[in-house]
Amino acid sequence: MNTTLAKTKKSKAKSMSSLELCAKLDSIGAGETATLFFKDGEVIHGGMLYNSVQQRGVIIDPETETERRFESSEVSKVWRS
Repeated sequence: MNTTLAKTKKSKAKSMSSLELCAKLDSIGAGETATLFFKDGEVIHGGMLYNSVQQRGVIIDPETETERRFESSEVSKVWRS
């Protein structure tokens, strides 16, 4: 396999398309847990609220008492827990 093609496939697997990302964020119900990977490198696992109309949300990790308000454009990947 061509190494350039292999690198391209790997990089595509790392991030989600904006449509895919918004659909995933929207599918997570109020208070359900998720792991969000932000474009600035921060990773937060916790309960989440997301407003699909405004494309904004908040995620709260109760263990570390971390809270982050975010816009969908700041998120690179979502894992549903």
